[in-house]
Amino acid sequence: MVARRGASGRGVDYVAMRAPAASLVVLAVTAVACHRPAAAPLNPRAEVALTVENQNFLDMDVFIIRGGQRLRLGMVSGLSSRILMVRPELIGYGTEVQFEVHPIGGRGNPITETISVRPGDVIHLTIPPS
Repeated sequence: MVARRGASGRGVDYVAMRAPAASLVVLAVTAVACHRPAAAPLNPRAEVALTVENQNFLDMDVFIIRGGQRLRLGMVSGLSSRILMVRPELIGYGTEVQFEVHPIGGRGNPITETISVRPGDVIHLTIPPS
């Protein structure tokens, strides 16, 4: 999976990819460092939006992994996009999380690298065709 901060510096993009032989996930994180002016104070009760673009034919269950706990966020149908909201009690300021996708009727559970998420962030997760 590949991660990158959005143009606003608040979002993170992920692309899930499957290794051909071992069906492992190739992980790489690209952080965009840029100078930003002072931001408005964060709302600690703000939800995190996870936009998932499923380019695969299979429906995918999406999970968040935080502190060793795996929680299902929802399901994204094949060849569709969906926005999943993460409750603020799951995201503290600077909480480190991972996202896992499970193909319904398929094998493997690709997992993202660990990222730090703050209230109000927008995360983009792209699941490519297999």
